Amino acid sequence: MSYQNKSSSRIYPVITYLVLFGVFILVVSPLQWAIASSFSQNDLIFRNVFPFSWKAFVPSQFTMEAYQALFTQRDFGLVLRNTFILSIGTVLLSGLINLLAGFAFATFDFNGKNLLFGLVLFTFMVPIEVTIIPQYLQMKNLGWINTWQGLFIPGLANSMVIFLFRQFFSEIPKDLLDAARVDGASWLKILFSIVVPISKPVLIGAGMVLFISTWNSFFWPLVVAPSPEFRVIQVAISLTVEQRQTIWNELFAGSLLAAIVPILIVLPLQQYYVNSIASTGIKE
Repeated sequence: MSYQNKSSSRIYPVITYLVLFGVFILVVSPLQWAIASSFSQNDLIFRNVFPFSWKAFVPSQFTMEAYQALFTQRDFGLVLRNTFILSIGTVLLSGLINLLAGFAFATFDFNGKNLLFGLVLFTFMVPIEVTIIPQYLQMKNLGWINTWQGLFIPGLANSMVIFLFRQFFSEIPKDLLDAARVDGASWLKILFSIVVPISKPVLIGAGMVLFISTWNSFFWPLVVAPSPEFRVIQVAISLTVEQRQTIWNELFAGSLLAAIVPILIVLPLQQYYVNSIASTGIKE
């Protein structure tokens, strides 16, 4: 190997690591500033930002007043409880409904199957702003404004999760299901005794999609359940922006609390999520 090739082989890794370190700094710097700001007094947050100083990444005067205000004045204990109830309940109820729908699309042949599945896929492209008014009017007619059923039921059918289940179940050999049917097993027994135990990646991936999307939901809870007793975390965070001022330290503290739970879920389970997505390639 020539001297030039040896030099190149040494320089390229150094450049790569420098670039990666620069990207790391760009990603972590805003997060560190948010953490420092959440432990600072509201009127001191921007003192070292304009002009910028490294001191912006360190709390000027360390204080827990933002977190104390969230739990005493804004009732974040109730907010977190509501968000956990909504998120976990959606994972369980929606997961079961979408599991059954995905299994039906993957296993059975019936009239209009392709058309119906096409409609499920079409809902990927429909933003919530298009359906929010008719959904709200329906909830109002049912008397479900400021109720748990108004929060839960409209989001139980999730087209993305149905798609994930359908694609995964389509890869299970039909002979395995036919053999179970010959032995006299019902379809529900086949689903929960044979299919579900071998579907760990897609079950975890679907659960993560449902939990994180529900945990981060803002628009629908704000519209259908504005009452403080049903307030969820994203709506509570928005209330830190008051009419005349933004309480920045509370805003950052609430945002960090809202981000911690999804991060703790995603980090240990990300492998299953990636596997569930990778195993759902579109099949004819």
